[in-house]
Amino acid sequence: MDEKLMKQIVEAVMQELMAQRSNASACTEGLDKLLVIGDLQAVPADMAEKYQIFLIDDYIQNKNIHRYQKILITSLTLVQMSDIAQGRDGSPEACAVICGLLNGLDVCMAEAAFPHRKYAGKSSSRLYEVIENNARMLQSFGIKLLKECKVGVPPIPAKPPKYQAPPIEVPKGTGHTTTDRLITEDVARSLIDGGNTAICLAANAIVTPSAWDLFKQKGIEVIRK
Repeated sequence: MDEKLMKQIVEAVMQELMAQRSNASACTEGLDKLLVIGDLQAVPADMAEKYQIFLIDDYIQNKNIHRYQKILITSLTLVQMSDIAQGRDGSPEACAVICGLLNGLDVCMAEAAFPHRKYAGKSSSRLYEVIENNARMLQSFGIKLLKECKVGVPPIPAKPPKYQAPPIEVPKGTGHTTTDRLITEDVARSLIDGGNTAICLAANAIVTPSAWDLFKQKGIEVIRK
């Protein structure tokens, strides 16, 4: 790939990421910080509105549990749950929860975060009971169990466009639309899986040369919208 083109692609992607980070910071400035252990999409909507959300990568980078006012566990592995129950900091997730509990942080956990309960009534009763004891141990430490509620980080409403472009006609049964901003060769392969002969890309999407070569090789019609 041409070195100059690669540099332009990297710069464009970095500018977009910086813009998104700046917008997110502006929307959440002044809010208490919430450390999420697990899936971001499982954060209850009311919490997403009240807190500035950070994932485990932030804790790994800063190694300071006092950055956060609350910890929310949305998913755990069996090993992580066992480590927390036994007070072992064998993973960053277990370390964050244990440190949070020791420092008096409010720690809560979604019902769906327990990895074994979906097997209730199906697995060995003895094995299930052993794992369930770890779950009870977590609650005995003061971890609060959240009731099932509406989840999902609410999207920031977009401003309506000044001008509405006319719809683009795509051949019936052949179109595949994507919102990816950077189309690499791997992304291109996923778009043409299933026999698609045409794909729709965002007008400002960046397509790498290897992705263009793949589209040409497969005879794929690329439509910008």
